Amino acid sequence: MIKRILIVAMMMTLVGLTLLAGNSFSGSWSSEITFEKGDINPFKSLDSVLDLTYSFGNLLSTSESEFKLFGFIWQEFGVTGALGAFNIRGDVLFGPSTADFIYAQGIASLSIAGIDFGFYFAQLSDAVLQGPADGFAIRVAGSSGALDITSITEFGARIKDDDFDGITIYHAATGLYKRYITNPIVLGQGFTGEKLAVSGWHFGCVADIATTLYMTCSGFDSIKFELTGIELGCNWLTFDVELKFQTQTKSLVLTPQLNLGDAACIKVYAAVLTDAPVGPDTTNTIFGDYSFLTGISLYGLGFTYSWNGVTIKELTVLDTGHYAITTPEYGSVIEEITEALEHGHEFYPEYWELLSIEVTGDGCCGGSYTFLANTYFDKNATNLFGWGMTHVEGRFPISSKLFLTTEVKVDDDTPGLDHFGVGFEVGW
Repeated sequence: MIKRILIVAMMMTLVGLTLLAGNSFSGSWSSEITFEKGDINPFKSLDSVLDLTYSFGNLLSTSESEFKLFGFIWQEFGVTGALGAFNIRGDVLFGPSTADFIYAQGIASLSIAGIDFGFYFAQLSDAVLQGPADGFAIRVAGSSGALDITSITEFGARIKDDDFDGITIYHAATGLYKRYITNPIVLGQGFTGEKLAVSGWHFGCVADIATTLYMTCSGFDSIKFELTGIELGCNWLTFDVELKFQTQTKSLVLTPQLNLGDAACIKVYAAVLTDAPVGPDTTNTIFGDYSFLTGISLYGLGFTYSWNGVTIKELTVLDTGHYAITTPEYGSVIEEITEALEHGHEFYPEYWELLSIEVTGDGCCGGSYTFLANTYFDKNATNLFGWGMTHVEGRFPISSKLFLTTEVKVDDDTPGLDHFGVGFEVGW
């Protein structure tokens, strides 16, 4: 309890000093009203977000307040900048509607003689489902010749990287969420894990070889080998291979990619199939059961093409029982369903194909505009093309500081708009 009070007091003090002595002030206010069909009252919500930014010396302080029609959902304070030789970041999240402290993290990093040191601390309150928890991690990274070496020692906390997603905190009543880098996983700060990653090896036709070893307080957890940019005689066709061993399992993922110049790319999603082990002495306690390559499963295709601010993306899921397309918030990529559920990624299980067009450019009034149209095709549809849903959103400048936003969803369940939202963003 004392630790929590000290962390919050430190963050509030930094924010307060910035507010009082800040030499630069800016902010933005955005609001959106949305309607959905299916209910007697189509009005769904009125969302509003107020962002304030203040600078003081080498520090930048931020405040974000997020409101729904029926309550004050989030209040977040943050500080980033430099204190002497240290780069720092601090975040504190509150739930004003229930008067709860939710989460806090502090990050300090320092570079000495080409070696990067980082200290990550986070605390999660018991107001969150997986809390209370707290912990810290120490990261050391550097280079030796062509090799990049990173060591992360965990004392009750994990850091967001290629293998871990950090932490996502959800507001159950509204579905809103916040994401942070440092994830406290246990209560207390004893040793919980060690991660060692080495990359930068080059061999023959392989552009890069990386190895990641992860150990926990219980012993060996996993080791992963990644080979990227493999060329087999032609630079327009490359392969990425990921081989991962865990205590009793292993996985092998093969990703071919067609490179059609700087603007276009075709990606093939495939997994290697293996058979069950045969014989009495085929079990290894570290690397699991030995098995043999029997084939390659093609479970998806992807195509992207970009030119002059226009990007076209097409995704096709061939194995809809095990893979799905994630929502735009999670990158609109093909992902294994079990992995998406494990990491909390939202996806569309009912759609097997996506056609997306995104346009960005300079507006007539000093600002820039964005327009995104995603069309999804239903795997169970009986009509000719199997259209399932179209999602359209846009952000258009009225002036350099004022923008109009809109969002529309239409599906094949019933006639008419399924979701409609309109709002504005104003900055100063």
